Amino acid sequence: MIQIQDLALQVGDFRLSGVSLELPTGGHGLIIGPTGSGKTTLLEAIAGHLRPTAGRIVLDGQDVTWVPPEERGIGFVYQTYHLFPHYSVRENVAYGMGRTGMDATAIRTRVDALAELVGIAPLLDRGVRGLSGGEQQRVALARALAPKPRILLLDEPFAAVDPALRRVLRRTLREIREHEGITTLHVTHDVDDALRLGDMVAVLSADGIVQSGPPEQVFRYPESPFVAEFLAAGSVLKGRFERLGPSGDDAGAFAARFVTADLELEVVSEREGVGHILIRPEDVLVSRTSHPGPPRNQFEARVRHLERLGPVATLHLGVGEAIIFASITTATLEEQGIQIGDRLAVGLKATAIHVF
Repeated sequence: MIQIQDLALQVGDFRLSGVSLELPTGGHGLIIGPTGSGKTTLLEAIAGHLRPTAGRIVLDGQDVTWVPPEERGIGFVYQTYHLFPHYSVRENVAYGMGRTGMDATAIRTRVDALAELVGIAPLLDRGVRGLSGGEQQRVALARALAPKPRILLLDEPFAAVDPALRRVLRRTLREIREHEGITTLHVTHDVDDALRLGDMVAVLSADGIVQSGPPEQVFRYPESPFVAEFLAAGSVLKGRFERLGPSGDDAGAFAARFVTADLELEVVSEREGVGHILIRPEDVLVSRTSHPGPPRNQFEARVRHLERLGPVATLHLGVGEAIIFASITTATLEEQGIQIGDRLAVGLKATAIHVF
């Protein structure tokens, strides 16, 4: 288990403060956030390479805040791998086991088992010079796992690989977790990594951890415009809430009108005054011919731009100055003949609009 309690530290002019985080034993947590928010700095502090100015770091119930790095039982995979160029792949993987007291036979057995697990068995007797980025990443993973650490820290491990290899390495990481049962904390910029790998995702900003929880919850219910916009969760609009009264869509809830310069939408909320909403692309219904279905909010919008990504297309719908994103299948796009410049009928349920 990893427990970070009100951690603060300073490196030069950069300061990170008020960071609290908990990851259960065997879990895979991901830290995401903008460049410069301190993601790698946080990993360095957990590993013991940076000293905090306040707070505690607890690993499996042991306070390691002031414990030297080599005594923390941590494996660390850096974005740039840090392999030893004059060693073979086998020697790189075995390097960290020199201080474990294992004999040569046990070390060789462990290296062979890890090489099979991460898919580098045919490379063991080669030098690391000339290996591809993906092969180097696998060697770095095996080397970090070799001493059987209790915690694995990953700093942007897929940054230098192409999308196809990224998918393969994600699968490798899942297999490592199943085989080794290791608690893993993983820094990434890739939202897909968080959705596909994590039990927990934490969003880091200059103000510390601004939201954490299961990936589906964080992505579906962001707690602030910052989180929603960083995760590209949909269209974030600022406007004014005017309370209307009991909602007919949800017993016990209240309806409000959300007003911007370009839109008036009914939402389920007890808020009044200035605030924000999130409209998720998958909740927006569109039709070229008539208003789509029974949603309470219906209006027209013009297609400003469209993006195709495999079987899904994202429409950028303009309503005055506001842009609302809508996701539809490419089959629907082609069936309806939707093109840039078309005016579409848009439908949106009041209950589908997320209020901050």
